[in-house]
Amino acid sequence: MASSERRPPLRRGGLLSVAAAALAAGAVLAGGATIVASQRADGGAPEPAPLGVMTFNIRTSSGNDGDNGWPHRRALVAETIARAAPDVAGLQEVLDEQIRYLTAVLPDYRWLGADRGLNGGTGLSEYVPIFYRHDTLIPIESGTFWLSPTNADGPTGTGWRRNVSRIVTWARFHHRATGRRLYVFNTHLTLRRGPRQTASAATIASRVAALPAGSPVIVTGDFNAIAEVSETWHEATAHGLRDAWLDAAERLGPARTSSDFRPPDQANEGRIDWVLVGGPIGVRSVETVIDHEDGRYPSDHYPVLARLELK
Repeated sequence: MASSERRPPLRRGGLLSVAAAALAAGAVLAGGATIVASQRADGGAPEPAPLGVMTFNIRTSSGNDGDNGWPHRRALVAETIARAAPDVAGLQEVLDEQIRYLTAVLPDYRWLGADRGLNGGTGLSEYVPIFYRHDTLIPIESGTFWLSPTNADGPTGTGWRRNVSRIVTWARFHHRATGRRLYVFNTHLTLRRGPRQTASAATIASRVAALPAGSPVIVTGDFNAIAEVSETWHEATAHGLRDAWLDAAERLGPARTSSDFRPPDQANEGRIDWVLVGGPIGVRSVETVIDHEDGRYPSDHYPVLARLELK
């Protein structure tokens, strides 16, 4: 077993010894919060508020992955999230059974999202859920839109091969400690690079650009395109969104995120899993998390963890 230097090693035991719980409702609101802004002692502007954000393609449970199948690594996925303790985690390739498991063993989190609707919601259909710490954030509104050229409102339309496009799940949150509002978008773009990908990136960028001026915005996802060099990345970052990896005061881990369950020296080139930010958000650090247990990795992607500041 090995792990990143900055955090304690993975441990088996009490972390996941949680009795199985029912599937948490995605839209449950935590109530009764008292909002106290984090003001400076001298009466000046509020201090920046830390916010941890993770993007993590956890690999579908329906894949024929042998020793790397979901039953063998699901505890590692949950431990990886729990150890990093992000306030927000945008996950990709998530099926119903994976949501049920994660909500059972991660009681500090609730989630928002909808199934993509591929094949009637079976097989390789997926959620791109937003998991969030309910002691930190309260969802005010949320939704899902389809990256379709003809119908963004549901799993129908024309123009792509399967007629059921990829999706984006989004939410507007109230930050309990400061009273700030922020937006989070999470997605998983098609593997097919070219106009289909760039059109999807442009759609997301246009949705973000239409938000109220000065809004803090976070976009997480598996974009299936290499950062800094692909047309998809240039389209996504052409209208105000910034790549947190490039903005970060500190970068940890390799600039590779697609691993195929392999160690970093054997991983695929480039960063295809991104955290993008817009508006008054600072970036303290971004880490490609390469934790594993005796050579078993939690997924065929490394999660990316960003330590942000709401200004």
